[in-house]
Amino acid sequence: GSQVDFGCVAEGRPPPLLTWFRGPQVLREEPGAASLPLHLAQVSPQDSGTYTCVAENRHGRHNRSLELQVA
Repeated sequence: GSQVDFGCVAEGRPPPLLTWFRGPQVLREEPGAASLPLHLAQVSPQDSGTYTCVAENRHGRHNRSLELQVA
């Protein structure tokens, strides 16, 4: 029932498209943003899984993943 906040920050030229995924599902997306927070309110075991932030522009793509385990 607690909340969880994830952060994602990226810089680039041109500014990257930031996207949060849970598995293949897009949760949030923002073109040209320097940061993209992800807020999960009242998490439950069903929210467990791998969350990935992807920063992408015409020069490339970088990502970071984390695993959330809710008991």
